[in-house]
Amino acid sequence: MTRDSILQSFRATGVWPMEADAVLKRFNNHPQQDDIDSEIGEHGDGDSWVQLRKVFDAAVADKAKVEAKQLAQSLHSLQVNNELLHTRLSDVEGQLNTKNKRHTRSTTLATQDSNKPNGGAVFLSPRKLRECREREATKHHEAEQLQLQKLRDRDLKAAATLYKKQQAEAAKAARLRAKEERDQAKKQRAAELAERRALKKQQRDAATTQKSRDRGNNSKRKASHKSDQNLAKRRRAVAATSQPDADPAVASSPPKISARGRKIKTPARC
Repeated sequence: MTRDSILQSFRATGVWPMEADAVLKRFNNHPQQDDIDSEIGEHGDGDSWVQLRKVFDAAVADKAKVEAKQLAQSLHSLQVNNELLHTRLSDVEGQLNTKNKRHTRSTTLATQDSNKPNGGAVFLSPRKLRECREREATKHHEAEQLQLQKLRDRDLKAAATLYKKQQAEAAKAARLRAKEERDQAKKQRAAELAERRALKKQQRDAATTQKSRDRGNNSKRKASHKSDQNLAKRRRAVAATSQPDADPAVASSPPKISARGRKIKTPARC
């Protein structure tokens, strides 16, 4: 260090020549501007609308102009918003102060002899202090393990719940598939039953038609058989008349007829 630098440091700190405010002047370079700014800031920040109206009346000469009225309305609106913001800010500051006033509980090392009525004063040796710290660390570790166990239990519970939900959904899907299969089988059985019934009806209709046809054929055969018998009788009668010398034929007994008009054949006598 040179002599000039030492003297310059003395002058800067006010050691020589002696000056008590040498250091403070370095932090107060614009005192007049700060005073003006403080005076300007005093007006309008916390003033009411009445005070601002007085300042406005003193500053504006012609208040009947449209611009002056607009300026007055703007000042009034800004003042109202300013008061609302100040009220809200004071509420927030009060809440923060209330929150900051809450005392935090200090943690003390718990000793094994803390339950003894000794007035509360505890003298710890390095060994006792180490043991207390180890117990405190063990307690914190157990608390962390308990918290981890709770987290694992919660995860396991969530997994079990998800598994049960999946099983329930799978069972529901299986029930739906079984129901669809039962419905399909029921429809198939109904279709087969309808087909069998239609086949039976068709067979019955065919049998009825065949019976009707057979009944008609039987009637025709009976009619032709009767006509053949009548023809044979006429032939025998003609033959009998053509042979006068022959003995008259023995008259046969009339055939027996049932209640329904059928001929009853009697057994021949030996």
